[in-house]
Amino acid sequence: MIGSCKRRGLITLICCFSIVQAIAQAPGIFLTRKAHISFYSSAPIEDIQAQSDQAVSAINTSTGDVYFKVRINSFQFPNGLMQEHFNDDYLESEQYPYAEFKGKISDPAGLKTRGRRTVTIQGNLTIHSVTRPYTVQGDLSVDSTGIAAHSIFNVSLKDHGIKIPTIVMHHIAEVVKVTVTADYLPATGHP
Repeated sequence: MIGSCKRRGLITLICCFSIVQAIAQAPGIFLTRKAHISFYSSAPIEDIQAQSDQAVSAINTSTGDVYFKVRINSFQFPNGLMQEHFNDDYLESEQYPYAEFKGKISDPAGLKTRGRRTVTIQGNLTIHSVTRPYTVQGDLSVDSTGIAAHSIFNVSLKDHGIKIPTIVMHHIAEVVKVTVTADYLPATGHP
């Protein structure tokens, strides 16, 4: 009986692995595990900026689907105290560990031909467990090796339930500028 359960578990595990491998081998899927996301907040007393090179992302050139996910505590600040307040007091990264974007490029047909183009991406951004719709512009460059993407857009902290204590309200802008840069390779070329 125990041997039978172990065998079924192993077969299930092998089947799941095969499905994941088949998806990764699907044509038109481009991936990155090192997308760069930074944000900048200009305020009268002190500018705040941070960056992460640990975002994962995928683009499906057949459907135009776009996906991003980044660990909140992967953002690095020039000041350790800022980083601590960001994780503990504002974004509560232990309780809400990830930011995630799921969207679609409005006209994916151009993703299969080489060249540079500006695209519109519509989707939902979840930060601090609050999901809001966003429409952003992005610049894509497609060549024989992959896709390079770049986008800049604004995020309102209030829209995502991020509360700024009154005592530091003048230190932090209510809207932050987010910059995303990613270099994608075909999924079949990823380890």
